[in-house]
Amino acid sequence: MESDCLSVCVERFIGTKHNHETRTWYAKYLAPMVEFLGAGRPLSSITRAEAERYWQAVQARKTCWENHPTKPTERRPLSPTTLHNHLRAARTFWNAMVRQQLVEFNPFDHLTSPKDTRPVEMKAIAHKDLRALWQAARQSNTRDFAILTVMATTGVRAGELVSMNLRQLDLKQGITWVQGKRGWRKVFLGKAGAQAIQEYLCERPAGQEHALWLNTLGQPLTTDGVRQLVDRLAKQAGIAGRHNLHAFRHRVAQSWLDQGINAQIVAQALGHADVTVTLQIYGNQDDRRVAQAIRQAEMAPFEEPPGLADLELDGVTQRLDRPSS
Repeated sequence: MESDCLSVCVERFIGTKHNHETRTWYAKYLAPMVEFLGAGRPLSSITRAEAERYWQAVQARKTCWENHPTKPTERRPLSPTTLHNHLRAARTFWNAMVRQQLVEFNPFDHLTSPKDTRPVEMKAIAHKDLRALWQAARQSNTRDFAILTVMATTGVRAGELVSMNLRQLDLKQGITWVQGKRGWRKVFLGKAGAQAIQEYLCERPAGQEHALWLNTLGQPLTTDGVRQLVDRLAKQAGIAGRHNLHAFRHRVAQSWLDQGINAQIVAQALGHADVTVTLQIYGNQDDRRVAQAIRQAEMAPFEEPPGLADLELDGVTQRLDRPSS
């Protein structure tokens, strides 16, 4: 098989990604392209017209969740998000091939995704469902409770969570290193997360494995294992709402922004490459959140902004007036 054929180049491209979840994502959305255009085709032989025919075929699909391990196949068109992912994956791959000078142009660069006209939907797990899951995890075991606590307080991705290991965990400093989309990054643990991990470590099976999270066989826990864990706890807690693994990350980010934490800090804590990514994902609000915020501040235009005299500075000035010891 020639080294410049489509399937070999796609496989090589996917192999350059650091994170397992990222590799899985690209494999999912690039496989249909390879099958449609031809696995053995030289890259230089693929035209814009062929790319357009593939894109039309993707948009014409009427089935979802085909060959999915847990979800049944549904008879309906692909969602705008799924269509966008197909096109985004193809564009990113071909842009990489252009940069490597394997082709002269990106055959997908003239195609556009359909506009998503659906109302904005909050993708975060509901507060009450998160509390119910947390309680179910506490009643389960120390490992499940620690995992739920870390997910619910740090916004760590599922792939990053399972990359946590004993060598790069510092509970005294409240720091752990995880393997993110662009390599290793630092995650800050709060008191609740550090304590939950400490309790788990007291019961964690001893062995040669350096991975922090182990399954019942003493092997490193996978993202699928975490997904099954959450589904099991959700069933025990009677939760029917959104509880996919990324919904925890959305809840954390949304709550941080609601608390007034600077978006740049949120971006760094989440491992985003740029704050614009954070704002693009979490800047859109549903009608309920917009209405709530506006009603809380509806009388603000009639009021003077607080001045220095309105601030409660007595406690501060008293501390400053005290003689130093």
